[in-house]
Amino acid sequence: MELLDVYDSQAKKTGRVVERGKDNSFTENEHIAVAIIFIENSNNEFLIQKTSTEKGGEYSSTGGHVNHGEEPINTIIREVKEELGIEVKKEEIIDLGYQLFDFPIRFFYYLKKDIDLNEITIQEEEVESVSYKTIEEINNIINQGLMNKAHGILFQKLLEYKEKIKSI
Repeated sequence: MELLDVYDSQAKKTGRVVERGKDNSFTENEHIAVAIIFIENSNNEFLIQKTSTEKGGEYSSTGGHVNHGEEPINTIIREVKEELGIEVKKEEIIDLGYQLFDFPIRFFYYLKKDIDLNEITIQEEEVESVSYKTIEEINNIINQGLMNKAHGILFQKLLEYKEKIKSI
């Protein structure tokens, strides 16, 4: 049984806890949370996953549900370890805030780190393969409808943030 905290539309925990996958009723201001990270190497390529057939076979970035009692940053550290077999430190990760554009609150993060694909141990139940892709390749995957929609939206937000940071 996987328990999840319920968040309000401002990404604050409400104190309510639900069981994942159950028919929970939510008000308009109640959401569960997921956390997603975009990992970029020094060649300006992003580590992209192709999810397993059981998980939909879409392209995505690394992420998962924020469990009850867990902070989203810790979710990302856990998910990178579970899905990729890679350890990352909290201090390496840049918090990009959250987005709410449908039901889940999506906390998202950025990490600039060179990860050798040969050092990755994928969680086969969730991930079919991983590879580095350029921004253009990812945009093509998004435009073809092959990427998880939410991850595609967050990737575009990430690019906007990177442009703002560059211009400062």
